[in-house]
Amino acid sequence: MTKISILLPIYNDELFIRKSISSVLSNTYKDYEIIIVNDGSTDNSLNELNYFNDNRIKIYNKIHSGLIETLNYGLKKCSNEIIMRMDADDEIENDKIVKQITLFKNTKPIVLGTGGTIIDNFSKFKRSVNVPEAHIDILKKINQLKASIIHASIMINKDTLLKVGGYDSKFEIAEDYELFLRLSRYGQLRNMNYPLYNIRKNNDNVSQTRASTQLLNTLVARKIYTDKECKSVTSQSYTNTKKYIQQSINYRLLKWIYINLNNSKNYLISLILKIFRRLIIQLN
Repeated sequence: MTKISILLPIYNDELFIRKSISSVLSNTYKDYEIIIVNDGSTDNSLNELNYFNDNRIKIYNKIHSGLIETLNYGLKKCSNEIIMRMDADDEIENDKIVKQITLFKNTKPIVLGTGGTIIDNFSKFKRSVNVPEAHIDILKKINQLKASIIHASIMINKDTLLKVGGYDSKFEIAEDYELFLRLSRYGQLRNMNYPLYNIRKNNDNVSQTRASTQLLNTLVARKIYTDKECKSVTSQSYTNTKKYIQQSINYRLLKWIYINLNNSKNYLISLILKIFRRLIIQLN
């Protein structure tokens, strides 16, 4: 078997971290290390980790600095060439690793994600998350600001991620979106559209509480990478593009739509807002 590193950052995840790790330990694939980076949790997350007695679990503690720095820190702690990502409040199916690593080694994409499902706080199925499989279809979805790759489901080579510069701290909340656009300059993006990764959705998810920052940084990345030759984002190009986006009418309209979509309970209003969102994204 090929040994892999599973990179799992945690920050105040006491409610679900035990379920998350248990889903890994119950996998049919056993040759891995779990690199857990505790980003200065203030709850009982560390106590929950004491439940496990497995030498494949390696815990690193650091001062709280946010997800991007935590991922870059954890990346350097991984001792194996193949890295699989995971979030601390999610779960994986018991055959995820073996299916994903087999396709990853056979097809050699620059990054490989999987399909998934949305689960509730009790791990009950809510809905499926389908993802495009081919590189060109993934890029099309990325440019439409639609679900393209489930970040926490990915498998990637450590050397590749280090070579392209890791996660970019400028793109808070949209670090995955920018990374996939950057990686697409170096190789093929790919998904396997099987429901192997279970995403726990609740009101505490970062993408819902900080939607404005996520939207802005996503649009900045998309604008910059319209240049087909672009392989990275400088501080100056980021700042200039951010100012340009913030001053645009389309961004202000999109921001208003996203806020109202999150708050709307009316199906018809939500449908109308989604139609306007699609039109504005196509024009932007």
